[in-house]
Amino acid sequence: MKSSQEFELSHLVRSIYRRKDMVITIFLVLAALTTYLAVSLPDIYRSSSLILITPQKLPATYVTSTVTASLDQRMMAMTQQILSRTSLEGIIRDLNLFPTGGSGISVDQQVENLRKKIFVETNKNDTFRLAFESENPNTAMAVTARLTSLFIDENVRSREQQAAGTTVFMNTEVERLRKELEEQEGIVNLYKSRNRNDLPQQLDANLRTLEQMHRELESGMLRLTSLEERRVLLDRQATEAERLIAVAGIDDKSGTARAILAKAGIDARTKELELLRTRYSDKHPDIIRLKDEIAMTLAQAKALAEDPETKKAAPLTGSKTDALTSELALLQERNKKLQSEIADYQGRVQNTPIRAIELSKITRNYDITLRKFQELLSKEFDSQLSENMERKQKGGQFQVVDLAGLPQSPVAPNRVRILLVGLVFGLAGALGAALLMENLDTSIRGNEDLDGITDLPLLAMLPVVPSRGNILELRQARTMLLLYSAGALALGIVLIRLFGPMLPLR
Repeated sequence: MKSSQEFELSHLVRSIYRRKDMVITIFLVLAALTTYLAVSLPDIYRSSSLILITPQKLPATYVTSTVTASLDQRMMAMTQQILSRTSLEGIIRDLNLFPTGGSGISVDQQVENLRKKIFVETNKNDTFRLAFESENPNTAMAVTARLTSLFIDENVRSREQQAAGTTVFMNTEVERLRKELEEQEGIVNLYKSRNRNDLPQQLDANLRTLEQMHRELESGMLRLTSLEERRVLLDRQATEAERLIAVAGIDDKSGTARAILAKAGIDARTKELELLRTRYSDKHPDIIRLKDEIAMTLAQAKALAEDPETKKAAPLTGSKTDALTSELALLQERNKKLQSEIADYQGRVQNTPIRAIELSKITRNYDITLRKFQELLSKEFDSQLSENMERKQKGGQFQVVDLAGLPQSPVAPNRVRILLVGLVFGLAGALGAALLMENLDTSIRGNEDLDGITDLPLLAMLPVVPSRGNILELRQARTMLLLYSAGALALGIVLIRLFGPMLPLR
């Protein structure tokens, strides 16, 4: 069968020769369409600008930037913002890229067409390139310059917006923590006010006061004992004086009795003074008081001895006893008050550990909130510094290294390449179509075809005698081939007119 025949170059040449009309026609049609495509495509001009990303101008150790997004993230966000419909509509309107009397396409299609012609290429050395392609070199330069300006402005705006947003957030958090801190501080202050005498910081003062009160109470008890001993002594002296007067029959008006009593009082006070000196120094108030009393009694006794009739001394024992009784009452009252105060201060000292535990529980949340507030306050200050740095454009900025220039030569289409590729594809398509038709044709044209279908020997070959019908059939086939070629050529021209500018030809 034909599918089992051995491939031979001569057979291929003969097949192509038999289909030479179709090969030539297909090749010419494809070549013509390729030529038309290469000639009809408009020149495309490309204008580009190179932008350098500069770091912040202030040391990071002094001012920490709150713009922490990476370059890729920022570029993606800015690209999406600039290539948005709103931004591109402004470019179309300001530069009149699609006149009203033009093709009449919708605004969405205009935006999409403009977006397809914009190219953003990020490099590894902190630079990126903006490019725009257009059929008009002036338009390409104008749009590229506008895009460059938009990128620079958008970078400044986005950095300021992000820094301001951080500052607003920090301010809100600081105010929230300040209110929470004030509430907790009010609770702590109320507790301290209610228990101000039992707080741990009052422990030393309470202990010192308690120790001083114990000393005062001890001194008061000693004083009370001393006064009671004096009263007992005075009572004993009075009794002894009365006994002596009664035994001796001495007239009290003569002053002798009073002198005796004075001498007895001096002796009693002298003994009491000697007793106190064994306990205290001469600067003790009781010793000083006894000395004064002894001196006063001696003075009274001396006055009585000089003029007992005219010096009317007051009775000694009665007045002293009354004074001692009054002093004893006052001292006892004072000791009771000291004992009550000592019990109160002892209660304060005993309550101090309990108050310390309660205060620790209350102040724990306050201390945590205070630390958070101080940290946020520091961060708020840093965010305000960062915001001021961005507003004064001291942060990372975009610097134009290569301005958008007027392109001098088109970058597309590559017409020579299109012609060469079209000729190659035209030849390949023509040969392929010829071989396909040859394989689909089952007619017998020579002894090779006959040998493939039968084993009978070939006796003779008769030449083809062209008839009128064969000639008409051949002419009709050529006419149809021309008509098909013309139709394919016309259809190809229409398709090139419609979709040719959309082809990515470089």
